[in-house]
Amino acid sequence: MTEKRYELLNWASSYLNTHHRDENIGEILLCARLGLSRTDLIVDANEPVAHEDAVWIRGKVRDHVLHGTPVQYMLGSASFYGRTFKVTPDVLIPRQETEELIWRVGQWVNRYAADLKQLSVCDIGTGSGAIAITLALEHPDWHVTAVDLSAKALRVARENAAILGARVDFRQGNLLAPLQGESFNLLVSNPPYITRKEMSELNDTVSDYEPHLALFGGEDGLDFYREIVAALPSIFGNAHTFIAAFEIGASQGRAVADLIRDKFSNQIENLAVEKDIAGCDRNVMTVLKNLLHE
Repeated sequence: MTEKRYELLNWASSYLNTHHRDENIGEILLCARLGLSRTDLIVDANEPVAHEDAVWIRGKVRDHVLHGTPVQYMLGSASFYGRTFKVTPDVLIPRQETEELIWRVGQWVNRYAADLKQLSVCDIGTGSGAIAITLALEHPDWHVTAVDLSAKALRVARENAAILGARVDFRQGNLLAPLQGESFNLLVSNPPYITRKEMSELNDTVSDYEPHLALFGGEDGLDFYREIVAALPSIFGNAHTFIAAFEIGASQGRAVADLIRDKFSNQIENLAVEKDIAGCDRNVMTVLKNLLHE
């Protein structure tokens, strides 16, 4: 007898839950396999599932349970800010909380740099290109440059930009090094920030699959923030202010804010640790006065 959608979903949910995995993964896989939205899937839950589709779903669910393979790598894509991005094991899977960084950047630019036209923006540690590409598409008048150390990650990012029609200048190199001699108004970065202790405690879906280069931030998780903050003056533009926006780990708000205070004690116009929708510290945002402009 042909299996119905809700029957397959019930099996997947029960199997995943029994093995302490995310029980929504069956739904994600079935939507992707059938090309349906979640709403369509639920509304037509009594529709039959073709045998080959059911076999595919069961195989992918078992793979996730047994090996922890992230569903995004199975599908080769991840959703971010309403768009679909290609992802491979060479790049970090874009997270929903990073979407809040995109929104905050727009808010802070409107508040502190609304008079600047054709903003020059750099995204440090771009990975799949999700942040840089989204900013370029949401703000077509901005000039966006994205940097990553990994050539393999940049290949994925360039492909995403081409597919989505975003104009982004990609550079290979370490942090701000490829930008020396250039001027920017805004820096955005979601650098590696997992501590050594946290690396040993990561779920296998992360530790066994996602690139450690994009995760490990040194003993205390702050290595890359230190380097970026120290190098910021080298890319200050000619505008009166410079904006920096970081994603951080949930316990790193005060530490990253202190790095900025220590480096720019007499230049801070605003500095804030912003919480995500779950109430955790997630972004450090700052506006710095450009003393060279005065």
